[in-house]
This record gives sequence, C-alpha cells and structure tokens, in this order.
Amino acid sequence: MSFRICAFCFSIRVYPYLGFMTGQQYQCQDCKEISPLVIEFDNEEDFAEFMANQESE
Repeated sequence: MSFRICAFCFSIRVYPYLGFMTGQQYQCQDCKEISPLVIEFDNEEDFAEFMANQESE
C-alpha cells in the first residue's frame, strides 16, 4: 500500500486538491499547505524509518 505525506509537517492527512491546468496538487488537512510536493512511501516500514530519522535530528 503506497501513501503520501505532507512535505512540510509530515502529516499523513494529505488529499488531492484542484489542479487541472497547474498539475496535481495536494492539501494537508493539518497545516493547510497546498502544494504539488508530497513525499510518497511504498510501505509502512519505509515511513516508520523516515519518521525515526526525522525525530533523531
């Protein structure tokens, strides 16, 4: 199962937003950022490893 997270706050609550002429965009429900930039993971293990690295920094 692949999923996307917000590139700004790392929330998993990211949903597609309008983007016909400008390309696909996403809106984060936590920080309200609208952006074409998201981080996509193929599985939960990769996401957990990413978050562990973010917390250690």
